[in-house]
Amino acid sequence: MMVVAAMMATVSVNAQDEKHEIGVFYGVESASNVVSYVTSAFAAAAGDQSSFWGPVGVEYYYHVSPVVGVGGVAAFAGCKAIDKKTNTKDLNEKFITVMPSVKFNWLRKKSFGMYSALSAGVMFASVSVEGEAKAADPDAKDETVTTFMFQATALGLEFGGKVRGFVEAGLGEKGLLCAGLRYRF
Repeated sequence: MMVVAAMMATVSVNAQDEKHEIGVFYGVESASNVVSYVTSAFAAAAGDQSSFWGPVGVEYYYHVSPVVGVGGVAAFAGCKAIDKKTNTKDLNEKFITVMPSVKFNWLRKKSFGMYSALSAGVMFASVSVEGEAKAADPDAKDETVTTFMFQATALGLEFGGKVRGFVEAGLGEKGLLCAGLRYRF
């Protein structure tokens, strides 16, 4: 804690003129991907091949101080399972997540920054059964679930000027690893 407090005390005010930032990102190994791995294991046992994508998303932060930014994150991810024999879609999953977020800047220089972030909100998950899977089990229902979701970014690195690239390591819906671009204004 003392190291983090010392790092926060050294935050530069050079970048404080730009209080807003908006970004786009792509993550890997997100919480929704883990859910899809589990459901896809059953689909694979039935002879399906699954493909995952996302999360892709947008984020916005307003910096109330050089150290703290508040805002939100929205992400979209999905999975589809295709029957290997008939080449038809059997399972389609979509995940939409919306989370308020807070970002803590450890270091905020003109062209480099280090930060952590916490986000918590809601995920809307939609699963639909189609094609051969629906024909094999006519009672199979499409389902929509609303559940709690989070993102805990342990370490984020950003670099650049007004347009900044960033990489993050964390756990949750943005993924274990996440990368993207931000625009500061």
